[in-house]
Amino acid sequence: MKKLFFLLLTLLGASNLFAQKTTSLNIKFDNFVGNDPVVLNAKSYKNQAGEDFNISLLQYYVSNIQLVKKDGSVYTVPQDDSYFLVRQNRPETQTITLKDIPQDKYVGINFVIGIDSARSAAEIGYRKGCLDVAGDAQDMYWAWNSGYIFVKMEGSSPQSTLKENIFMYHIGLFGGIGDKKTLNNIRNVSLAFNNETIKLKAGKVAPIIRIKMDASKILNGETTVSIAKNPSVMGGPYSAKIAENYKSMFSYNGIGMPAPTEKISLGLK
Repeated sequence: MKKLFFLLLTLLGASNLFAQKTTSLNIKFDNFVGNDPVVLNAKSYKNQAGEDFNISLLQYYVSNIQLVKKDGSVYTVPQDDSYFLVRQNRPETQTITLKDIPQDKYVGINFVIGIDSARSAAEIGYRKGCLDVAGDAQDMYWAWNSGYIFVKMEGSSPQSTLKENIFMYHIGLFGGIGDKKTLNNIRNVSLAFNNETIKLKAGKVAPIIRIKMDASKILNGETTVSIAKNPSVMGGPYSAKIAENYKSMFSYNGIGMPAPTEKISLGLK
């Protein structure tokens, strides 16, 4: 009996020894227009078409996160923990936390702008938190088109021809379901941490990766978007041009440590 007891202790110790140690990682999205921080309603910016504009609303989905290890392999964050809605008017959503990340050395990150087709078409029970169309996602979902809005930017410009000089860019569409095909405005982002290596170690305070989001790229890129000519873009063909623009709106912006009072978002949960 004693031999069996000691054998069980030995096996338990061995399993703990070889268990994968994990930790957390924070990601902070810093929203800018060019080199100027986004300030809602109170700051004027200029696009490449020479038009002045301000921003009253800015929000976007980030999902399907992968971390690239120094050896070239990739750790994929479990899908249920990999959907986040970043809102400019809610600072707590701009810092997200990834939990149970394997202890290792990381040199880059991949993610999706938008919501993949599988989750977009999933039953309501699989779409909670920031994907809850009756809750937090209510203003980021087209009921008429059964799909999420991936990137939403609104504001005003003297050049807009809409009432009260407003403009609206609501970009979504994930390719459609079955025979009902649509544009696919999902875009993939891959960012290297320049020449830096982020070392994650269990028991240590989780570092914070800073990612710059440049909202000017929504208007300025492969296509120069004129607010005067296109003050409202949603589900039409022109949305694909804006999607091609916004795929380059993210860049790596360094690493640091979170402030003690910094609030974070935990995605679906």
